[in-house]
Amino acid sequence: LGGDFRLMGTLAHDLVERYFLRADALKLNDAEFLAWFDPAFNQLMSEEGAILRMPGRGADLEGFRHRLRQALLGLRQQVARAGVVSVAPEMELSGQFAGGELSGFADLVMQKKDGAHAIVDMKWSGAKKYPEKLRQNRHLQLAIYAELLRQKEGAWPAVAYYILDRGRFFAPDRAAFPEAEVAAAESGENTA
Repeated sequence: LGGDFRLMGTLAHDLVERYFLRADALKLNDAEFLAWFDPAFNQLMSEEGAILRMPGRGADLEGFRHRLRQALLGLRQQVARAGVVSVAPEMELSGQFAGGELSGFADLVMQKKDGAHAIVDMKWSGAKKYPEKLRQNRHLQLAIYAELLRQKEGAWPAVAYYILDRGRFFAPDRAAFPEAEVAAAESGENTA
């Protein structure tokens, strides 16, 4: 079953994916979102989170529900304020590298009104680890996804991490996400 860290990360990813697969995901107001959240969360727990419904896990379940609700509310606000017009969850990206073909699934690929793209990698926790990866220009997974999307779209996308358990958004700059916490590369290099 893995530990709680992995379980909560998987469940959180699944719920975020379900939300952004809704045709009206970017149009819901907060009240409509909250009306969707609890039934969707309960359904997910019935399907994939039964371990959190075991006797003695009630506090864990409700704590997870609260943190995930707050994280999704915060993500929705960041997306709206950034002018995002579409979000594709778990987008398959593929392309060519010197060693051959490479492919993977990006957590969230967003497109803004001006056509610019951004890739957001969601992590359940790691509010110290992932900004440090950006500062040290070691965000390899995000860089690979960015290159794969660049091969497809012709322009470098912005990249960011969203730490779900804290509802914190980290990016190398605020160009794509004006309210992100900036973790600029100390070397002055960018993802490209």
